[in-house]
Amino acid sequence: MMYFIVRNFLKLFLIIFTGFRIYGKEKVPKKGGFILAGNHVSHLDPPALASACPRVLHFMARHTLFDNRLLGWIIGSCNSFPVRRGETDLGAIKEAVRRLKNGKVLLIFPEGTRSQSGEIQAAQPGIGYLSLMAGVPVLPAYVKGTDEAMPKGARSIKRVRISVYFGSMIEPQKLGLSSDRRQASQQLADHVLGEIKRLGEKTTIENSAKGGSASGGKIQ
Repeated sequence: MMYFIVRNFLKLFLIIFTGFRIYGKEKVPKKGGFILAGNHVSHLDPPALASACPRVLHFMARHTLFDNRLLGWIIGSCNSFPVRRGETDLGAIKEAVRRLKNGKVLLIFPEGTRSQSGEIQAAQPGIGYLSLMAGVPVLPAYVKGTDEAMPKGARSIKRVRISVYFGSMIEPQKLGLSSDRRQASQQLADHVLGEIKRLGEKTTIENSAKGGSASGGKIQ
């Protein structure tokens, strides 16, 4: 219940304040576990992706956020679970795999953290490892506009259009990955990030052809 209340409030805010747009929503599977992977340049990226995705999302949140009882309860009620960053948190990994195998959708940013420059950074192997461990595909998505609306370090939101573009599902077993789990994890992570980059490049080309307009899309 809390998840839907928060998601609907955020989506309404994004629509009214930023002219929120969603593209490729039909590419999101209606059932089954998968990882939703997006670029990460702003605190607005998780709300934008959650608002755009018709499926309920689950999140890995920094463990210190749960130190505050009220905040911990709110984000826990919105399907978040703690992870200790900068170390191998086996408990968080097991929980992520458990949820994915139970048909849930887990939001992960392949870069691991927000980009300082706004440019997409190198992929970390974590997303590839989780996909292979849980045996689930990955859906790439590109978030546009959040770097201008609320860049890293900003304390307020600018009135800039935010859009989410969903790509095509990535099936790891079709990629010819290495038999070595570590190498395969990095290969998969690199492939996912490459698809996210291509989504971003495609949107830039299309918008340039339309004179910078995002016309043709729709709020869904």
